[in-house]
Amino acid sequence: MRLFVAVDVGAVDAAAPAHLTLAFLGEVDPAELPRLADALAPLGADERPFALALEGVGAFPSADRPRVVYRAVTDGRVELERLAGRVRAALDAAGIAYDPTPFHPHATLFRVRGPVDRRRAAALLGGSIPAPSAERGRVDAFRLKESVRSGGGVVHRTVATFPLVAR
Repeated sequence: MRLFVAVDVGAVDAAAPAHLTLAFLGEVDPAELPRLADALAPLGADERPFALALEGVGAFPSADRPRVVYRAVTDGRVELERLAGRVRAALDAAGIAYDPTPFHPHATLFRVRGPVDRRRAAALLGGSIPAPSAERGRVDAFRLKESVRSGGGVVHRTVATFPLVAR
């Protein structure tokens, strides 16, 4: 199973639900799911739900050479960074491997894969087409999700949900 830990943030645009990946695990044996759930489940007891806002656009690695165009996180950034750090620490403690790329809170709008995407990225990042409207929501859980490739693209399926319940 190709797994990642994320928070859902609704829909960045009409076509795709957005999530913010806290840790990407990659291919995981399904037999590891109970150990993974045991490592992650306790984290929500110490975390409060929080407000989140996605505003503006950016690109990795840069606006001049975009490979990924994303929505930036404004409100909720500190809480997301703390949660990502706690998720990664729990995975480390359980001996569960994940991609060690530093966490950068963002919601991917699209990947730049060809000339059409490059033109779209340049227009969006340059301001000749407007950025999507700000999106606000509330994060009340984080999720273990599976990325499943299908004929129509990639579908993200929730495997487990871990509520944020601290008061």
